[in-house]
Amino acid sequence: MNSKIMKVKYLLLSLMVGAMALTSASAQETTAPENQMPAYKTAFAPSAGHWFIEAQVGTTAQFLEQNNKVEFGKRISESMPKNLMPALSIGKWHNPYFATRLQLMSGLTPAFGFDQKPIDITTIGGHFDFMFDLVNYFAPYSATRVFHVIPFVGLGYQFKSHEFYKFEKPYRHSATVNGGLQLAFSLGKRVDLVLEGQAIYHNINFLCRDVKFDKEFDPFFKGSEDPNNIFFGLMGMATAGLRFNLGATDWEVVTPMDYDMINGLNDEINKLRAENAELSKRPVSCPECPEVEAPKEVEVVNVLTPRAILFGFDKAVIAKNQEYKLTEIADFVKETNTPVVVIGHADTTGKADYNQALSERRAKAVADALVNEYGVSSDMVTVEWEGSTDQYGANKAWNRVVVVRSK
Repeated sequence: MNSKIMKVKYLLLSLMVGAMALTSASAQETTAPENQMPAYKTAFAPSAGHWFIEAQVGTTAQFLEQNNKVEFGKRISESMPKNLMPALSIGKWHNPYFATRLQLMSGLTPAFGFDQKPIDITTIGGHFDFMFDLVNYFAPYSATRVFHVIPFVGLGYQFKSHEFYKFEKPYRHSATVNGGLQLAFSLGKRVDLVLEGQAIYHNINFLCRDVKFDKEFDPFFKGSEDPNNIFFGLMGMATAGLRFNLGATDWEVVTPMDYDMINGLNDEINKLRAENAELSKRPVSCPECPEVEAPKEVEVVNVLTPRAILFGFDKAVIAKNQEYKLTEIADFVKETNTPVVVIGHADTTGKADYNQALSERRAKAVADALVNEYGVSSDMVTVEWEGSTDQYGANKAWNRVVVVRSK
C-alpha cells in the first residue's frame, strides 16, 4: 500500500513539473502596463511577420567644390523639382528594436559647373541597412508608441552617368557606405510617417582620368588648377514618405520560466524516487498486517481532472502548443462516454463586461474545436463562462484560460 501511495505522489509531482513548464512557457504579455522592463531586457516570442515597405521621395546633394560656391537658395531653387529622388525600401523587424532593409533609389543629383549652371547627374543605387530603434530599445515595449528615433548604417552600390561625362571605369560606379537617422511617427497600426536624412560615401570620380579634357571647355573644371580636387565622394540625401507595416504588427512578451521552482520540484521527485526504491525492497506479503477483504463490487467512476487551455492576452484563438490538451479531452469523452463542461475565464485587465464576452469567446472556441475538429458529440459538451470573477492566481496569464473537466 505504501509503495502505491509513493508512486501516486511521484506521478502527481511529475505532472506538476510538466504543467508548470508549459504554463511558464505559455504565459505571455503584449502590453506595457504588465511589462515595465526595458525592451532589451525582455524576451519576445519569435515571429515570421513584421515586414514593411517604405515609399519616400526627397532630394540629394553632391558635395563638390563647385557646388559649394553656389548659394544654398539657388542650389535648391534651380535643382527642384526635377531633381527629386524617389526611394523604395523593403525590410523586416527582427524584434521591436532591430530591423534590416534594402533601399533602392534612382533620380537626378544636382551639380553645378564653373558658370554656376545646374548639370543633372543621373544616380542609380541601393544599399542594405541595419536599423536600430533607440526608443523601443531603452523603453518598455508598447504596441501603441507614436514616436521612434531610428539610426541606421549600411553598405551598397551606386552608378552615376551624364550624357557629357562618360565616367569611364572604374569611376562611374562604386561600392558605398552610408549612415543616417530616421524619425518615425505612427499614423495607425499599419502606416507610419517617416522623415529620413543620410550621408552616402562613394568612390565615383567626376573627372574621367583616362581621357584628356579641355579646362576652358569643361564647366566642371574650368578655373581649377588641379581638376582632381573637384572630386569629393560624399552625397547627402533627405527624404520623407510613408512606411506600410505588413503581417504581424505586435510583439508577444514571453514570461521566462521559473527555473528555481522547477528545480525544487525535480529535487522532490528525486527524493520520492529514492523512497520508492527503498519500499520496493520490502517483502510483498506482510504477515503482521491483517487481511483486508476486497469489496465484491467496485464502482468505476470516470473523472476527467481539470485541463487548462491557456490563451494569449486579449486572444480567443487556441495556440498550437495547447492543441494536445484537446486531443486528451476528446479521447477521454469518446472512450468513456462521459460529458464534460467547458468554462471560460479572463484576467482582470479591462472592464468586466468585456472580460465576460472574452471568456465566452474562449469557451466557445474550445467547444467548437472539440466538436468540429476532434469528433466529440455536441451533446457531450456544456459551455459556461465566468469572465474575470474567478481568478486562479496573482499571475494574470494563469487566468486567461479555459478549464475543461468532467461534468
